[in-house]
Amino acid sequence: MILVLFYSCKNDRNLDGNYSICNYGEYAEVYFKGDFMRVASESEWVKLSEWKQVKINNDTLYFESFGEWRDNWKAEIKYIGKNKIELYNLATDISVSLEPINVDLNFENSKEFWKGFKTRKNLKGCK
Repeated sequence: MILVLFYSCKNDRNLDGNYSICNYGEYAEVYFKGDFMRVASESEWVKLSEWKQVKINNDTLYFESFGEWRDNWKAEIKYIGKNKIELYNLATDISVSLEPINVDLNFENSKEFWKGFKTRKNLKGCK
């Protein structure tokens, strides 16, 4: 019985979904789908990124950075509650909490997407 519970809990731990980050007043969103991720930020270097492949090995997420300067990164993944995830960037020693976004996002309609992004940002109280 304990093994069944362990494996069923383990299977629920995936990153698929949409998450927001409010870190030092800066708001961003991270989207995971299978082995891919993308981000949205008001930063001129990022905006709404393309989907990039990621690799998850045990508790570590390996990915290429987003924006003007590309670099390979890795971050430890810590599940801190139901659908709440903390990413600890091993290169920069910065931790960020990913909070789930429970809204259907439309990436195809740019105007609608950015309007929703700004609304979600304001609801979080980010600058």
